Amino acid sequence: NNPKQEQQQPGSAGSSNKRKSVPKRKVSSIQDNLGQSPIKSITSSTPAATTNATVRSPRNTSNNQNHFLSEHSRDRSNSNHAGISNKKPRVLLPPANNKRIQDFFSASKKKPFQQQQTKSTTIGNNAPTSRSNPLGQSSNNQSASSGSLSTNLSAGESLAKKSNGSNTSTASTTVRASATTSASSAALLAAKAAAEEWQAKCVKLQQKLQDKDEQLKAVTGNKTILHTALQQALTKTRKELQTLQETTDAKTQKVNFVLEEHLRWKFEKQAKELRATLSADGNRLGRIVSTRAGMRVIDTWEEGFASRDWQARKEEWKSKHRALLEKQERLKNQLNPQNADANESTTMATNTPALSTLEIHEAHESIQMHMEALLREEKELLAEEQTLNDEKGAHIRALKRVASEDSSRFKSRPKLHDRYVLDHLLGKGGFSEVWKGYDLKELREVAVKIHQLDPRWPDSKKENYTKHVSREYEIHRNVRHSRIVSLFDVFEIDNDSFATVLECCKGTDLDTLLKRKKRLPERQARAILLQILTGMQYLSQPSANSSRQGIIHYDLKPGNILFDECGDAKITDFGLSKIVDAPDPAESMELTSQGAGTYWYLPPECFVTGEQVRISNKVDVWSIGVIFYQMLYGQRPFGEGKTQDKLLADHTMLNAQEVHLPEKPVISKAGKEFIQQCLTYDQAFRPTIAQLCENQYVLPKGP
Repeated sequence: NNPKQEQQQPGSAGSSNKRKSVPKRKVSSIQDNLGQSPIKSITSSTPAATTNATVRSPRNTSNNQNHFLSEHSRDRSNSNHAGISNKKPRVLLPPANNKRIQDFFSASKKKPFQQQQTKSTTIGNNAPTSRSNPLGQSSNNQSASSGSLSTNLSAGESLAKKSNGSNTSTASTTVRASATTSASSAALLAAKAAAEEWQAKCVKLQQKLQDKDEQLKAVTGNKTILHTALQQALTKTRKELQTLQETTDAKTQKVNFVLEEHLRWKFEKQAKELRATLSADGNRLGRIVSTRAGMRVIDTWEEGFASRDWQARKEEWKSKHRALLEKQERLKNQLNPQNADANESTTMATNTPALSTLEIHEAHESIQMHMEALLREEKELLAEEQTLNDEKGAHIRALKRVASEDSSRFKSRPKLHDRYVLDHLLGKGGFSEVWKGYDLKELREVAVKIHQLDPRWPDSKKENYTKHVSREYEIHRNVRHSRIVSLFDVFEIDNDSFATVLECCKGTDLDTLLKRKKRLPERQARAILLQILTGMQYLSQPSANSSRQGIIHYDLKPGNILFDECGDAKITDFGLSKIVDAPDPAESMELTSQGAGTYWYLPPECFVTGEQVRISNKVDVWSIGVIFYQMLYGQRPFGEGKTQDKLLADHTMLNAQEVHLPEKPVISKAGKEFIQQCLTYDQAFRPTIAQLCENQYVLPKGP
């Protein structure tokens, strides 16, 4: 009746059977052991379990199997208590003659202890304490693992209770162990395969990483070699470039030195020839004679023999003309009957015989012939006088220029800024000199304007003058147009002088042209007008990139209109220019420089005093009108013949409310209307530069 004794006997029998050598035979299935048992319904309903529940034992020892399951069930029951008391379960050794049970125990050893303890606890709780109901244990375990299998096992349990056979309990337990062993083996195989696959991937990645490291080391080494080679090549190229640059600089210096020496020789030769020409022309055209009167030196003009010869020829012509007029008068008296008595008395007094009718007609025709010859001679004398005056004017300007050049501190023609060689003086103002020079770097002729400060000036005056010139430079440097003289460079000479380098215009200026020709034909005057308007349109409008604002020139006059070698006009001298800080170029600004500028070319609003005055580019419109008037009529519309002081004292410009247009020379109606619009007294009704450029005289309609 002791269950332990009943369980130990099969155990000892099992041990003795384990040591025996059993011949191999065909393994019987559970169906063969069960015979006609009711468990057949279970195996038929669960073919997977029946297939896996094959016994590999060579013997049909059901008692040994029941003993093993009882021992295993009791051991798992004890393991439940051992799990609670933190003790390891007793290891069971499977029979050597059952391969599936051997595999089950081998798989159990490889599982973690926690899973083994959980399964042992579950089996121990569900295992029966006797052999009376071993099938119930199998039914409960199968119900916990699978719902469908639990239903089939429950049906099998009811059939097993009716048969109450020990072989049924043994077969059921074997089916459960075989199914669990197969699932565990499959999971382990899958996990092992996955682990091997990942391990293979890791090995491949490590090998690939190692290959990349080796390639990187190789590339790094090649890069270092290439970098070293390139660095050496670059260093060599830099040295060669430096050597070439030094060679080029040396050759350039030699070329510049030779060019400079040649230019100096040429300039000095031209200066000597000019002085010799002036000296020779001085006898022919005249010369300046300086006489001292006390502490003052007075320059007087002494006429040359050309002027004296012309004057003698002029007197001779006058005497011939008077003689012809007297002869013509006597002839008229002889032909007049009322003066017959007077003629008779005159004839008797002079003993001159009376003239016949033929002689009278012959004398009349002779007088007419000689009169026409005198008229032709008069025209020749006038043309010669004009030429002589032009030559004399050029001669006088050359004499003054040479005198100013000889008194200049730059008369030795030094090389300025290590690139500009001075040629000759072009003109001289109050505080500046303009020299023609040559740029050794750009290989072009330039105009160098040298600004000189008087060392005796106070610092405030020097600062104001420098600020004025700097402002002119700031305005002029951003201006680039074909009708405006370009500014190239600015540099300092010393503490009291600096220079600006400008485009050199080889022609004359409009003031000199008007002095020589007095007036111009309307077509030529209109062409020059259009060139001036083109430049002023550019100046008055802000630049597209907002780098330059609109500009009021404020000092437009014939002297500031230069001509290049082709005879095209260019605007220069921005010393009095003003910047309009507004997006609209027609916007007005306050006038802060009253009294500056050339009075004949300034509008009336520039002479208003005692109140705030605002100006716009309409100031330049007035100046353009005066210049065009002077080109057409040969004189200025207001204040002609007056000095600036006289013009200012007489308030001439303030009273210039209407312009007078002479009948001759004949000017087109559109040209006269253009002048009248430009010289509108009230600036509110005067057009702007933009409006003036759209005038019908500037842009005529039609072809």
